[in-house]
Amino acid sequence: MRAPKQSLHIILLGFTLILQSPYPLVCGFSSPRILRVSSIMPRPPTTDNAGIFTPRATRRKLQTKTSTHSVADEESPNSLQPNLPEVESDVSNRLDDILSRLTSAFPLFVLGSAILGFMAPTTLNWVSRGNLISLMLASVMMGTGMTLERKDFSDVLKENFASVPAGVLCQFIIMPASAFFVGTSVLLKRDATLGPVLFLGLALVGCSPGGTASNLVSLIAKADVALSVLLTSCSTILASVVTPLLVKLLVGSTVQVSSLALCSATARVVLLPVILGMLLNAKAPGVSRYLSRFTPFASVLLVAIICGGVVSNNASVLVGSTVSSSSSSLLPWIIGSVLMLHSIGFLVGYLVPRFGLKYTEKTARTISIETGMQNSALAVVLAQSIGAHPLAALPGALSATAHSCLGSILAAYW
Repeated sequence: MRAPKQSLHIILLGFTLILQSPYPLVCGFSSPRILRVSSIMPRPPTTDNAGIFTPRATRRKLQTKTSTHSVADEESPNSLQPNLPEVESDVSNRLDDILSRLTSAFPLFVLGSAILGFMAPTTLNWVSRGNLISLMLASVMMGTGMTLERKDFSDVLKENFASVPAGVLCQFIIMPASAFFVGTSVLLKRDATLGPVLFLGLALVGCSPGGTASNLVSLIAKADVALSVLLTSCSTILASVVTPLLVKLLVGSTVQVSSLALCSATARVVLLPVILGMLLNAKAPGVSRYLSRFTPFASVLLVAIICGGVVSNNASVLVGSTVSSSSSSLLPWIIGSVLMLHSIGFLVGYLVPRFGLKYTEKTARTISIETGMQNSALAVVLAQSIGAHPLAALPGALSATAHSCLGSILAAYW
């Protein structure tokens, strides 16, 4: 039993001697991983580093040289000057960390803005004036386009190509079907006057894929972020054509909706801004890379302001002082319908790829998040662009808070 212990001691001693050797480790340059480890290993014994295995006389000389050298460095005016590149890098890293933490609080920003719009409507009434909401959403979509690069998707297309059409089909089939089921079974039966209007708003939510926070939630849930970005990009681009057709199919017999107005609004606030963002990224990658540091948190603020503005615009309707006394009693049913819609999206969006298509756990989580989280701001803008009742934009505003909170809880569980 002693022989193995002695051998182990000899091996450890030899390894320590190698680390303290004045000769460079050739094996340290054989792979990137070892290179990173060797970069933090103790340096060879120089005037700045005398190892414990250096002879005592040599160590005394080195310590003498080190003390003399340090005094000279203190007296040198160059030693008093800070290393500006390191300081700037440290400040930049701190800024990125702060922006990342603020972006992660997306549900809190949306929920706080919605509560503010309901409790103090006058503070956010200005959001609904003119085309301000459309401009805000177009800015968010342009920021999304600035992050799109061809190299980010090459690995996904080569190794997991089948998951892309499967994820897109889940987004454009599961959510619209769920919106139709929930809307017809809950909202249309609650109120003959406001029910069709709310059904239109819920259908717009179900037919507006490409949630702006789905990529962040995929990162937290340890899902496939590259696949998430690719699915968001594909669904956002396809939404300019598919969303108007689906909305017309779902509510055409219940609410009169102009297909031309839907196509025009979708192309104006989704397709064109995304194309502009991609062009900026291709022609001016430096500018795009710099702005992309701030666009995620800016998108969080813009979406939160949009949702708060829509809630403030419908606050009087919710308390039943404008349209009818029964409108306030609809609020729990509206919230319940929105929560049910997104819960079905998350659940079915996971079960179908995981057990039906036999995809990996990572891919199933990604498709579930992409299915359950919708582009609620797009639903709000479309409801306003087609001249619908102001209450039709309310499901979209509540949806942003609902799917953000549900997605964050699900990501934390995973």
